[in-house]
Amino acid sequence: MIAWETEYVRIELDEQGKITFLRKYPDGTAEAVSRGESPLMRIGVGGTLEEPASAKWAPEKRIIKLKFESMNVEADIEAVTHKRYMTFELKTLTGNIDLILWGPFTTMLSDSIGESVGVVCGNKYAVGLQALNMKTVGGWPAELERLTTASPSYPEGRYAYEESVAWPASEGSLLQAFARDRSAAARRVVWERKNISVAPVEGADANIAGSKIALFGCPVQEVLNVIEEIELGEGLPHPTLEGEWAKTSRHASQSYLITNFSEADIRDAVEYAGKAGLKAVYHPGPFVNWGHFDLDPAAFPNGDEGLRACVKRAEEAGIRVGVHTLTNFLTLNDPYVTPLPDARIQTAGSAVLMENIGGDSAEIPVDDPEPFRLSLYLNRARIGDELIEYDAVSESPPWRLIGCRRGCFRTEAAAYPAGETVWRVWDHPYDVFFPGLQMQDEFADRLNRLFRFAGLGQISFDGLEGCYATGHEDYAASRFVMRCYEGWENEMINDASLLTHYLWHVHTRMNWGEPWGAAMREGQLEYRLRNQQYFERNFFPRMLGWFLMRSATRKFEATTLDEIEWMLSKAAGFDAGFALSANMDVLGKNGNADELLEAVKRWESARNAGAFTEEQRERLRDPHSNWHLETAEEGGFSLYPIEISSIFECDSEEQQPGQPGGAEWAFENRFGDQPLRFVMRVQSWGGSGSVKRPSFQIGGRFMLIDTDLSPGEYLVCDGGASCRIYDQNWNLLRETKAQTVPPVLRSGYQVISFGCRFEGPGHPWVEAKFVTYGLPERVGK
Repeated sequence: MIAWETEYVRIELDEQGKITFLRKYPDGTAEAVSRGESPLMRIGVGGTLEEPASAKWAPEKRIIKLKFESMNVEADIEAVTHKRYMTFELKTLTGNIDLILWGPFTTMLSDSIGESVGVVCGNKYAVGLQALNMKTVGGWPAELERLTTASPSYPEGRYAYEESVAWPASEGSLLQAFARDRSAAARRVVWERKNISVAPVEGADANIAGSKIALFGCPVQEVLNVIEEIELGEGLPHPTLEGEWAKTSRHASQSYLITNFSEADIRDAVEYAGKAGLKAVYHPGPFVNWGHFDLDPAAFPNGDEGLRACVKRAEEAGIRVGVHTLTNFLTLNDPYVTPLPDARIQTAGSAVLMENIGGDSAEIPVDDPEPFRLSLYLNRARIGDELIEYDAVSESPPWRLIGCRRGCFRTEAAAYPAGETVWRVWDHPYDVFFPGLQMQDEFADRLNRLFRFAGLGQISFDGLEGCYATGHEDYAASRFVMRCYEGWENEMINDASLLTHYLWHVHTRMNWGEPWGAAMREGQLEYRLRNQQYFERNFFPRMLGWFLMRSATRKFEATTLDEIEWMLSKAAGFDAGFALSANMDVLGKNGNADELLEAVKRWESARNAGAFTEEQRERLRDPHSNWHLETAEEGGFSLYPIEISSIFECDSEEQQPGQPGGAEWAFENRFGDQPLRFVMRVQSWGGSGSVKRPSFQIGGRFMLIDTDLSPGEYLVCDGGASCRIYDQNWNLLRETKAQTVPPVLRSGYQVISFGCRFEGPGHPWVEAKFVTYGLPERVGK
C-alpha cells in the first residue's frame, strides 16, 4: 500500500494500482470517500481497455510503475504531493496504445456533481480532478462503451457523458479524463458521426506521454481556494479582472450593453451605457466575414483603425469595448473560401475520381460513396480549387455524385483527370465551413492582432463547438482559446458558449440564453434558470443571458418598464449579470429608453453593492413574481412587490350597432386598498378607427378620460387624475386629465366596469391591464 497526504486528503494506492480517497480530519483521522475500486490509469487499444496488474512505488524518484500484462505495456507516472493537492504525470509509456484513461475515479459523493469543473461534493466535503494540460481531456472517449458503474443519464447535467469530467455513478459519482495518441491519421466519432477521417496533430500535444492531472479533496467551502492554488502552482491559465482572480471577482458577472455601434455613433453608444450604469459596450456583428475577420466598412470605414478610435473614445468614459464572432466558423464570402478555396478547409472524408470529367459534368464518379452520404447541412465537395454542390449520391454502383452544380462561390469549374481526390467539405446549418487545426490557428492569430491593436476588452467564444469538426474534441477547442488567451495583452472578459473542463480556467463566464422570437418573460426561461444551477455546481460566475430591448413590431410590443424590471429582479435574485441587447435605432426611437436604462442602473447598483438580503433574493428568483425598485430619499432602495394582471379586452365587434363599448372584468387585488392604475392600448384589424372617452367604474366610483385614442396608442394612469398618451414605441404624444381621481381598488375581488365609444372603420378594440402594488420593504442602508 502506497499513501500520500495533503492538508485535507489522504490518497492510497494498492498493489493493483487502485486508488482510495480518504477525508482527512484535523485530528489526523481519516474516512474513506471512495471504495478503492478505481485504477489510477487504464490503457486502451482498438476499443479494448485494460487495468494495471500491478503498481510499484519508487519514492526516491517519485515514480509509480504500472504494469499492464495482456498488452505488455509499462507506464511510469510521477506522483508529487503539494500542500492541498497531488499531481500525477505520465512520464513514459512502453508499447503502442491508442489512449489512456485517468480513472474513472468513483467516489461516494453525489450531493453536487460539477460536470465541467470536475468537482463532486457531499454535504461538507468535495473531491476533484483537474486536467493540467490541453492534451488531457476531461470526459470519456466517444468511441468507447461507458463503464457499467456510470449512470445512464444525468438529468441536471448540461453536457453528455463523453463531455463530462464528473458524472453520477450507480452509487455516488465518478471523475474521468483521458489523453489519446493524436500523432497519426485516424478514424473516429466526430459530432456523433462515426468513422470520420481525422488528420494528425503535430508537436508534443500529439503524444500521450506528458498527460497530467491533479487530484484533491477538501471542505466544500475551500474548493475555489484549492483550484486557485492548482492554477498558480501548475501554470494553468489564471486570468484576473482588476487584479483579482476572475472566478472570485465581482467584475466577472458585470452586465453589459450589446449594440451595433459604428465610428459615427460610438459616443451615443457610450452615453447609453453610462445611463444604464454599465461598464461595457459590445458589438454583436462587426465583421463582414469570419475567417479573416474583416470589419464591416459600413460601420468601420477606417477598418481596424476606426475600431481602435471607438475603443479610445469609450475608454475616456470608463467603458470597455468588445466584439462578437463565432470562433472558427468560416463564412462562404471569406478569402479562405473564394475565389480559391484553401486546401486546409476541414473535410469529413474523401474519395478518388474514377473517370475524367469536364468542367460542365453534372455527375462525378467516385470510388467511395460514404463520405458524401454523411448528413451535414448541404452537400458540398471540393476538387482542386473548385467547390461543388451536389443533390445526392447514386443508390447503386458505379457510385456518382448527381445533380452537381459546378464552380460554386465564385470558384472556377474545371476538367479533372481520373485519380484526382474529391473531398467532402464539412459545413453547418449557419451556412459556413470550418477550418482545419492549422487554419484555425490563423483565425486566432488574426483575432489577437485585432484585439491588441484596437485595445478590445471583451469577446464571446460563440460557436466554440465548431472546433469539434477537426475530430480532436476538447483539445481543438482548448487550442483555439488558449492561442487567443496567450496573445491577449489586456485583461479580457470572455464568454464561453461551450464550457469544457480545461477552459473552465480561461473563461470568465457563460452568458447563454437567447431572446429571439419570444417575449422577454418567455425567451428560454427554463434554460436560463437551469443554467443558474449549472453555474452553482460548477463554481462558476452566474449570468442570465441576453435580453432584447425591442421597438414595436408586428408580433411584439415595444419593451416596457415592467418587463425590464422582471428581468432585473431575476438577475438580482440569482446575483447574475446579463446582456441588454438593443440596436442603436431602438435606443434612439423608443421614448422610454431613458426610463429603462435608469432602471437597469438602479437595480444593478443594488445588486453589485450586495444590498439584497438572502431572503429577498429568494423571493426575487420566483419567475412568476414582479417587482419595482425605487431609490429611497434617505439612502438605499425601496422594493415593491407588484402584480400585473392578464390582458382584459373590450371588442367593438361584440357591440350592437350604435351601442357604446362596454365590458365588465372580474379582478382580484391581492394587496391593500389603492387607487386604480392601468395601461390601456387601442388595437384595430384595419389600422383605423378610434376609441373615445374611455371610462372605468369600481363600486359606484367613476373615472372618465375625455380623450380620443387611435390604434397603437397607449393610455397610462399611475393612480392620479393625470394620464399620459404614448405611441407604440412609448414616445409621449400628449397628456390629459381625468374628470375625477381614479376609483379605489379594494383588497380582494371586485368588478371593474369599462366603457368607451368605438368610432370609424377597422374594428378597433381595447386591451387593458391593471397594476397593483404591495407595501415597500427596505433594501440596503
